[in-house]
Amino acid sequence: MPSYRAAVLAGLLAGLAAAASAQQPSQEQVNAIRQSCRADYEAHCSSVAPGGMQALQCLKSNMASLSPGCQAAVGATEGGGAAAQPPPATPYRPVPMTPREEAGLIRQACGGDFRRYCQGVRPGGGRALACLADHNESLSPPCRDALAAARSR
Repeated sequence: MPSYRAAVLAGLLAGLAAAASAQQPSQEQVNAIRQSCRADYEAHCSSVAPGGMQALQCLKSNMASLSPGCQAAVGATEGGGAAAQPPPATPYRPVPMTPREEAGLIRQACGGDFRRYCQGVRPGGGRALACLADHNESLSPPCRDALAAARSR
């Protein structure tokens, strides 16, 4: 099912590029959102129809709960494309998650990396996380972000 969600997210972000609006994000901004906000979109906006500005507005309305990378990517869409910093009045505070929810986000963000680098590793007992940590430099940015967020909790 993760490939379906990735396709939905890709459709969402492609729709952002095509939406007619005064605050239409550039292709560079769409790419930054696609790379930085996958887990945030799933956690906060999966009920919003993909492919339009409503999805971007949903991310903006959840700005305080987004990961720092996603905050920066979404913030860059404001002000005509200038890179915006997350607002200092609302610092990032992780949304409390159950261990099961956290594991689901890591599975979603790191599934491809796990299949690529850890094929022979049996999940359980921390073996999968240890293998991913051993390959940290080669991991995709969403996977690295998810692992960093999990370590900080």
